[in-house]
Amino acid sequence: MKTECYIVRDLLPSYIDHLCSEETSKFIEKHIATCEQCAEHLHQMREKFDVNEQPDVQARIEQKKPFQKVAHYIDVQKGFMTFLRRSLWISIIVTVGFFIHSLTMFIDINHDRQEAREIEEQKGSILEDTFEVLETQKEPDETTLQSVFQKYNEELQYLAVFSIDDVEDFTLLQDGKTEPYPIDYTRLEKGPTTIYPINYAHAALVVGKNGKITESIIPNDYDIGTVAMADDQWIVQFEYQDSYLETIEKAHQNKYYGPTTWTVFQLPLVLFVVTAFIFGNWLIQKRNSKPVENILD
Repeated sequence: MKTECYIVRDLLPSYIDHLCSEETSKFIEKHIATCEQCAEHLHQMREKFDVNEQPDVQARIEQKKPFQKVAHYIDVQKGFMTFLRRSLWISIIVTVGFFIHSLTMFIDINHDRQEAREIEEQKGSILEDTFEVLETQKEPDETTLQSVFQKYNEELQYLAVFSIDDVEDFTLLQDGKTEPYPIDYTRLEKGPTTIYPINYAHAALVVGKNGKITESIIPNDYDIGTVAMADDQWIVQFEYQDSYLETIEKAHQNKYYGPTTWTVFQLPLVLFVVTAFIFGNWLIQKRNSKPVENILD
């Protein structure tokens, strides 16, 4: 074996690892092209390196695969956690906003309810005061009836008293008509009742702002603008001023058609449940991902 072969074989490990200079590599390749023994030796060395090195590389790749999957899982978890955290804050802000809005609405509704209760109490007071002054009289007295009217003159348009003895002659002025319309006296005896006005022409006495009214009265046919009540001797009827009808209508709507407390707070409660659900999911995801993150750290 030539001296040149010894030199080439000493350089072959560096040649295989691509550590030789360009001139040295050309020298080795030129020699191998003419020396079958060195070429065979190079082939054997390459096979040996492939057998020894390749499993190590493959093993390292296989070892990395589980950690790559875990790292991918953690990345997905982090993205989901970020989404949950942002959703949670958005849900909290929206819930608080709607709760404040509902609370404001609830306060306003309670104020309207209180006003409606006061109007209902006022109806009873007007009628009770009138029946009280009528108890000691055989005939309605203008002065005493006017004193009752003046007590509520900011709300009332007319205050009238009808005798039960003339009930067969009474007519209700429904829809602006003066045709006879039966009066439900049983209903009137139970308490203050909104009705279409009884024809004022049959009244024993009608008073207004300026005292007794003798001229013909065209009543307001607004059905909740007139209130009446009866006992065993009299029917008392009063009519609200036009300027007060809007307040009466608002109170009526609030009493019979106003929203309930559940309706007012329904949406904030639903949003609170959604917020709690998101928060619970966030806690669960955080607890599940913590051990894996600790292992990777």
